[in-house]
Amino acid sequence: MKNIGINVNTTKDPENKMVDFIIKTIYNVNKDVNIKIYKDCEGLNTQESDKLDVIIVLGGDGTILNTSENILESDTPILGVNIGHLGFLTQIEVNNIEIALDKLFKKDYVIQDRTMIECSLDDGDKIESYYGLNDVVVYKGIKNSIQKYDVFIDNKFYNEFSADGIIVCTSTGSTAYNLSAGGPIIHPSLDAFCVTPMYSQYLTARTIVLNNNSIITVKIKNESENLFLSIDGRDWIVIKGSIGINIKKSKYKRKLIKFNNNSFFKTLREKITFGGKEYEGDIYESDKAHKNTSNY
Repeated sequence: MKNIGINVNTTKDPENKMVDFIIKTIYNVNKDVNIKIYKDCEGLNTQESDKLDVIIVLGGDGTILNTSENILESDTPILGVNIGHLGFLTQIEVNNIEIALDKLFKKDYVIQDRTMIECSLDDGDKIESYYGLNDVVVYKGIKNSIQKYDVFIDNKFYNEFSADGIIVCTSTGSTAYNLSAGGPIIHPSLDAFCVTPMYSQYLTARTIVLNNNSIITVKIKNESENLFLSIDGRDWIVIKGSIGINIKKSKYKRKLIKFNNNSFFKTLREKITFGGKEYEGDIYESDKAHKNTSNY
C-alpha cells in the first residue's frame, strides 16, 4: 500500500487535528507511503481515486456518501473513520485509529462490494441518471398536500400509496432514512431493495422487500404539483409529477473496507441500541457491561 488519500469533512475537523493525528499515525506504522489530503471532496474524482490504493474518509456517513458520489466509477476501497454523530458506515472510532491502521497495512481486513442504486428521470425529451449507495427518496415537500403514488415493479402494478413520499433503499441504506420511516433493517450481505411509503394515511401501507434485480417505477398521480427527489440525502431536485421515476440496481459498486472483528450485529448494538440510549442519556448498567466487553 503506497498511495493513500485522506478525505476530511472540514466541518468535523476545522483545525486539522484529526488529519494531523492520522498522518502521524500512518507514518509511525509505515514511512514508505505517499499521502494526499482532500478537503470536502475537492479535487477528488474517479481519475484521482484510481491513483490511490485506499481512501480514508474522516467524517460520518454523509462524508462517505459524498466521497462515493465523487469517485463513482472507481474501484478504490473506502475506509471510514467516524468523527461524526452516528457513523453507521464507518469502521473506525477515534479511539481505535492506531490499531485499525496497523491492521490496514498488515492487510488484515476484507473488502465488501456494496450494491449501488440508479435513479433515472424521463421527461419525454431526455433521461437524467443519478447514482447512490443508500437510497432514492421521492418527497412531496413541506408545502404540498399528501400525494398519491402508483408503484410498479418490473412493469407490473404493485400498489397505490397516499403518503408524504416513497423511499427505495439498498440493504446498505436500510439503516438510514428507511429505518426512520419505519422500514426494516436488512443485512448488507443480502441483494435486496426496500420500498417504504413515508408516513402513509393507510395503516396497511407497509414496506416490501424485493430482489435488487427488480426495476421499480414510481408515478405521481397528481401531475400538476412539483415534488422533490433526493439520492443519498443530497440536494433535493425539483421534479414535475409527469416525469417517470425508474429505480434499479446500478452497474457500479462501492468497495468498503471492513475489519473481521467488526460484525454487522456489533455495529447495530453500538450504533442503534447504545447510540440511542446515550443520546437520550439512558444507558443501563447491564448495557454498559456488554459494551465494555465489545473490544475492537
